[in-house]
Amino acid sequence: MAKWFLYNLVVGFAVYWMSNLLLWFPWSVNPTLGITLMLTVSPVIWIISTYLCIRTFPRKKIIIGAVYNSLVFIVLAIAMDYVFFGLIRNAMEQLYHPTTFYGYGFVAAIPFIVVFAFRKNIEKKKRVVRPADFTKAAIIGLACFSLLTLIIISGIEIS
Repeated sequence: MAKWFLYNLVVGFAVYWMSNLLLWFPWSVNPTLGITLMLTVSPVIWIISTYLCIRTFPRKKIIIGAVYNSLVFIVLAIAMDYVFFGLIRNAMEQLYHPTTFYGYGFVAAIPFIVVFAFRKNIEKKKRVVRPADFTKAAIIGLACFSLLTLIIISGIEIS
């Protein structure tokens, strides 16, 4: 079970930074475009990553996996928001708005939506976490985190 929790942490890290990297330039150019992508593309990324985590839940009752995944992802989202807005961007005043809390609610709800929408598929494609799963998620997460941090610190902008 510890391996599964670790996998959720790595996937949550990866999806958080991938989502923010994909939104950075569109949001910088036009906030409406950024919000549109946040409401369309980001949920798809979170749903896919949640599905990947829940289908590897090592116990029979996948709804328990949804509870654990929800907790892991929401704690990660809060912690990574602090890193992103507080430490990297020095912009904590931009973080805590009602939309942030709606986002947290959505991240917390996604695992339950995934379980109810894809229960049969999850049960049919259930498998254990493999070392390659960790490697892929870690590479994606570290690459997106590094690239986004470099873009922000360097002040790279699209004109």
